[in-house]
Order: sequence, then C-alpha cells, then structure tokens
Amino acid sequence: MQQLYYEMSVLAKAIHFKNLSAAAVHVGLSQPQLSRIIARIEEEMKFILLDRSAKRKSGWTPAAFQLAEIFEKSAKRLETELATITNDQKVAELHIGTLEGLAALALKTCKICFEDVGVRKISLDIYDLNELEANFLSGNLDIIFSSKVPGRQKFRHLEELGFQQLEKIQTNKKFALFSTFEFGRMKGKEPQDFQHILVSNSLAIRKEWLSSFGGSGFLPTEVRKSKVKDHEPILIIGSEVLNPLLWNQTIEALAKSEK
Repeated sequence: MQQLYYEMSVLAKAIHFKNLSAAAVHVGLSQPQLSRIIARIEEEMKFILLDRSAKRKSGWTPAAFQLAEIFEKSAKRLETELATITNDQKVAELHIGTLEGLAALALKTCKICFEDVGVRKISLDIYDLNELEANFLSGNLDIIFSSKVPGRQKFRHLEELGFQQLEKIQTNKKFALFSTFEFGRMKGKEPQDFQHILVSNSLAIRKEWLSSFGGSGFLPTEVRKSKVKDHEPILIIGSEVLNPLLWNQTIEALAKSEK
C-alpha cells in the first residue's frame, strides 16, 4: 500500500465537518482537491468513505470516522514517541521554503538548525506565495517562512517572529512591477496607467529594475519587532508531522538569538 500519511491527515480534519463542501472550506483545499484525496484513500483502502448518493449533501460513512480515529490515535502515539528523543539525537534532513523577502531570516534559522539543533542537511528553496502554500499543504516542506497562514486551518507549530511592511516605490510612472502573486490577484485586469508591465517572481530582479530604471511597485521592508502601519506578520510554520522536539529547540534558539 502506498504512503497515505498526508491524505489521512486531511481526512482526520475533514470528518469534523458534515459534508465535503463544508470540510473543503476549513482544511484549506478546494472541493475538487479534497474529493481527489478522499478518492485516493478509497482506492487504496478498498472501502467507501463518502456517501455520494446525495450529490449536494454527500456525507461521511461510518468507515470514514473509524479510519480517522485510528489515524489520530496513531499520530498521537508517534508524537509522544518523538518527544522522547534525546536532545543529542540528530535529525537527518529538513526541507524549508521561504518567501524571497524573508530569505535572511530563513538563512539565520538554517544556521541555528545546524549548530544548535544538530540537523545534518537542509534544503532551502524560495517560492512565491502561491507556490509556498501549495508545497507546504501537500507535505513537501517541513518549515516555511510566510506572511500568511496557508489555507484556513490552524497549525499547532506556528510562531509570529515580527512584522514587515510593503513599501511603495514610485520613481517612474512608465513601468509597473508586480510579483506573480500580486499580478495573479488582479484576475486578468491589467492596470491601464502604465505603458509597460514587468511581472517576475524574483524579488532581486524587481529590486534591480527599480534601482536601475525606476518604476512603480512594492518592496518588503526589513523584519521589525514592532508593528507599523499596514504591516504584515512574519510567520514561521512547521508541518503537522514535524518532530516537536526539533520545533521547540528551533523556536527557543531563535528567541535567544534576538536577545
């Protein structure tokens, strides 16, 4: 049987809501995405989790509740066992994702994980906001640095590290600069006030353009401890399956480094 940990973790959250549409709103996935996850579990486990006889009000079967309960018990048992790992136990590898504007903070955390926590290897990648959320929710990343909580679910491994502000740069009205996330939010409606539009997922490229040629766009400020006008929170978020001991050691070391 293929590994279904992520899919089972989604099911364990989804069954707390009466049907698929209600569950999708709260687990941070679209209804088609959630439906595919449930279908995959059904295919692997060979029993029905969702009663689809009523198309608009499909509900969970008794087997779905039983399976979710078994998974939650197993996950809690795993968490307890992980918590008993001694402090000198080495973690083999971490996968970390970050927004480019938080790269310095991510690098600092990587150094802490190497020297204070004992992690052997870290893969650190930069994403735009949509990619970051998608990779984290699909289980490809252990830790992320972001300005927003992915989806609508609550994460037990989440800390607010400070605040950041988007500073408006307007030195040349001829050019407009957008991140792919910013441009995507316009839903195809391009601004008409500019002759040219540059869209790039690279913060370094947008900074270089504004510095060399001017233009209009937004750049993130440095991370600050105090709140400012129109601020965005800076968050570090760990996955549900992240070793609790590693998470606690990392957060404690980050806090000490700020003193």
